[in-house]
Amino acid sequence: MVKKTTKAVYWTGVNEAPAQYPWLSQDLDCKVAIVGGGLTAVLCALRFARAGYDTVVLGAEPLGYGGTAASSGMMCLDGDECLTELVDKIGADRTMMAVKLFQEAIGNLEALCKESGDGCGFRRMDTLRYAQERKGADTIRREFSLRLHNGINSELLSAHTAAEQFTFPMETGVYSPGAGAQVDPYRLVHAAASLATQAGARIYENTGVSVVDHCEEGKVRLECTTGHTVRAEYAIVAAGLETDKQCGGLERTATAYTVVTEPVEDFSGWRGPCLIHTQDEPRVFLTVTPDNRILIGGLGSALVDEHGRLGGMLELSSAGQKKYEQLEKQLRDMFPAIRGITADYVYASRTGRTGDGLPVLGRLPEEERIAYALCCGENGLLYSEIASRLLLEQYEGKANQELGLFSPRREWRVKH
Repeated sequence: MVKKTTKAVYWTGVNEAPAQYPWLSQDLDCKVAIVGGGLTAVLCALRFARAGYDTVVLGAEPLGYGGTAASSGMMCLDGDECLTELVDKIGADRTMMAVKLFQEAIGNLEALCKESGDGCGFRRMDTLRYAQERKGADTIRREFSLRLHNGINSELLSAHTAAEQFTFPMETGVYSPGAGAQVDPYRLVHAAASLATQAGARIYENTGVSVVDHCEEGKVRLECTTGHTVRAEYAIVAAGLETDKQCGGLERTATAYTVVTEPVEDFSGWRGPCLIHTQDEPRVFLTVTPDNRILIGGLGSALVDEHGRLGGMLELSSAGQKKYEQLEKQLRDMFPAIRGITADYVYASRTGRTGDGLPVLGRLPEEERIAYALCCGENGLLYSEIASRLLLEQYEGKANQELGLFSPRREWRVKH
């Protein structure tokens, strides 16, 4: 039974804001304006500012709140779905192109954390995706073959070999050493923001943007909720799920639930401990925070919002409580040898996914001066890093085959 827990997002609950930024109190002109206050917006600002462009960031909330704060902090070669499922949707060549970008993004974020001096709780981790039922076991075996064929160091676990390393049953699993990483996303976004401001970027919090539109003289006009206007030569909309309203791409949204325990001293029955994804439905993911707490999340609901309202109207807070209790029970059942598992933080957040699970990056054909970065899902942090690099290359007119993988109008979104 989940009791005496803090109903607040864990990362913002345990961290104080390292810095505060002003709200926009005057009209501005700049080269590049970025809409959003999460990791995608801040990493784009860092890239563009370091490239020498006068850059302004406009975030509707305090920096790092919203989707970034609700992130698990996990980074994997696979996210919501395994690589085999992605191959079935977009083909093997495109999938491995995406995997290469994921690997590079993990390395780039690791370097950024070291450069910041904070470390941001970053650490490389092994990954496990497993199936407890025979239905998902065939997919896991295909996943192992795919990884092995493409040079991804992996180990196929059977029910027997898994029992020697984990205290929960599995039919089969694919274990990949060093294929993932964990970070504190709130510390990461503030570390990136500090480096961006050092490079000359101007960041404004609590400054929503109500209008982004082309105007005369080849400019983009951004009308802000503070009553002021920003005029830019180029704009990037990186405002979380709200970005979908302008560029499209979301297949569905849902409310995801998260439980974070008190710090754990011993991880008996958990090899590594590694990052874990279940292949069986409903899918659940597990990680360990930088201060040794277990974070378990998933059990998404498309009907109940993050405030516990059915259809956004009828109060149904008990539904969320049941999800938290279900997650805690699953955690205890998986690791009976871990003593003192006690839920400390519980919260719900809105999440979304595109048809193929990949981000939406780039411009619409009819909009030359506005780009979009819709980075959602379990690998949202990696998508943010990829977006910052590819959008800068697009802005500078560099030929980029990789960007086509994430185009808002990619016709091969789901392979038939």
